[in-house]
Amino acid sequence: MNEVASRRREKPVGLFSKLGLPVLIVAGAVLVAVGLVKSAPEAEKVETPKPVIEVEVLRAHPGDHPVTVQAMGEVRASQQLVLQPEVGGRVIRRNASIVPGAVIAAGEDLFKIDARDIQTSIAAQKAALEQARVQLADERGRKEVAEKEWGNQADALAESAREYALRNPHVTSAQASVSSAKSNLRRAKRDLGRTVIRSPFDAMVLDSPVEVGQLVSAQTGLVTLVSTDRYWVQISVPVSNLPFLSIPGINSSRLRGSAANVVYEAGFGVTSERAGYIERLEGQVDSRGRMARMLVAIEDPLSLEKPVDERPLPLLLGSFVKVALTGMTVENTQPVPREALFGGDRVWLVVDGQLAQRKVDIVFRDRTTVLVRGLAEGDAIVTTPLAAPTEGLEVSISGERSAPGEVGKEFGGTALEKSKPEGEDGEQGDKGDAKDNAKADKKG
Repeated sequence: MNEVASRRREKPVGLFSKLGLPVLIVAGAVLVAVGLVKSAPEAEKVETPKPVIEVEVLRAHPGDHPVTVQAMGEVRASQQLVLQPEVGGRVIRRNASIVPGAVIAAGEDLFKIDARDIQTSIAAQKAALEQARVQLADERGRKEVAEKEWGNQADALAESAREYALRNPHVTSAQASVSSAKSNLRRAKRDLGRTVIRSPFDAMVLDSPVEVGQLVSAQTGLVTLVSTDRYWVQISVPVSNLPFLSIPGINSSRLRGSAANVVYEAGFGVTSERAGYIERLEGQVDSRGRMARMLVAIEDPLSLEKPVDERPLPLLLGSFVKVALTGMTVENTQPVPREALFGGDRVWLVVDGQLAQRKVDIVFRDRTTVLVRGLAEGDAIVTTPLAAPTEGLEVSISGERSAPGEVGKEFGGTALEKSKPEGEDGEQGDKGDAKDNAKADKKG
């Protein structure tokens, strides 16, 4: 019994001895690790510099700037005529130059109609006139005989009887017959002149369906002509832009309104420019865009006044062209690219190396440029798009320009690409490319 009890008391002592050794080993390892960590050299703290955002700026130079209104339009004829004969007959001669696209001078013979029937009519009218003259002479002789026969006795007759007795109505009737015969003869001679059809003005031929030998009447269309002296370009502009333009009969007493530069692009870099002017404002707005419709006149659109080898590409009817209208000058304004605006009427400025907001007054805007007031001379307007600009953000100027669209040279910067037109912006519905945007910026 004593041996069994003694063995039971020895078991706990053996278990403690077995577990204590691993614990001591782990504790020692921890102490060694802590010592190594404390004895390791500390890393030096390196301060990372804050990144500075580089921006391009536009230097403000407020002054007087002309308004430029951009538009698209279609070339139309200012005067178009379907030439018809005044007399009927058979066509016996046709000008060989009457082909579509041919240019005809004013007064040039185009067609000749057979005049033999009219010449016969002239001979008959001459004979009728001679008969009427003989009848008039006969009635005048009878009147003299009647006056001598009646003498003073005619005074006793009634007024109507006396006039009839002295043959006054007969003489009057004979005189009317002579006048009628003369009129018929003049009309026949005019008809003879109308057998030759001439161009009423300097024109270009659009169509001529009549050939030699064809029988024509007064309702037959011989040739379709358009005047070459002047073409029209029908354009649409926002109604809000009208006060900035000079329009004859609306806000100007002159016959010519604001100057216009018309550019016709034929493709592959081939262009043709013409100078024009606003001629009139149409009395209705465009049914789709509710924009005002205007007519821009272009004189000598085919450049016929120049030598043939110096003529540029002519304007073709029905072509779509770009039009830049030079409006009135707006005082104390600064042109700003539209991408520089935010919030509708605010811009970012660089002041002492930091961003600062500035509210501006918008005077005029087109698709690419805005004329504003509220900027001082030399203000640095940020033109670089910023992801998350904030007031007081530190920035660095990488380049600057003095007008919208110009490349910065002072700091070696490059100009920004033009932003695409905003489809939801209703102030200007015109379409154009970067070339027209640059022209508008330079004018503005």
